[in-house]
Amino acid sequence: MLRPLGLAHVNLNVTDLERSLAFYTGLLGFRVALRYDEAIAWLNVGQYRDDVQGMGRAFHDLALYRVPRGLPDDARTRAGLNHVAVRLGSPAEVDAAADFLRAHGVPILKGPLTHKEDNDRYCYVRDPDGNVIELVASVLPDWPRGFLRAPGREG
Repeated sequence: MLRPLGLAHVNLNVTDLERSLAFYTGLLGFRVALRYDEAIAWLNVGQYRDDVQGMGRAFHDLALYRVPRGLPDDARTRAGLNHVAVRLGSPAEVDAAADFLRAHGVPILKGPLTHKEDNDRYCYVRDPDGNVIELVASVLPDWPRGFLRAPGREG
């Protein structure tokens, strides 16, 4: 059996790289780690130093790949990516993010509300190509520290 350390990144196809970069960096706060050949941009949430860039060092959480065609109309009813979730620091940040995005013309698909399954605060939006993005924050007071495994231990 494999033993993953975590999720390394998500790659999204987009039709207009500049428009998507404006959305993900200007509105959602991602930072560009590297752009390649005007066809790909690797983005992260700012956890890497600014001097850690370049080929072989484009550490990223999200990549944007320019493609010629957008999502089909029935994309949400087919197998494939359902949505990408971006974790925020608190439920209040989710509410503020929804207000901020709405003020910048981004329609809110759903929320801000609280998930019945885990009580996380959330809202859903679409990026410029229709990919669904969830903004989510835990309401648990000891998240995530109280839920992490001790290094080297099972269970």
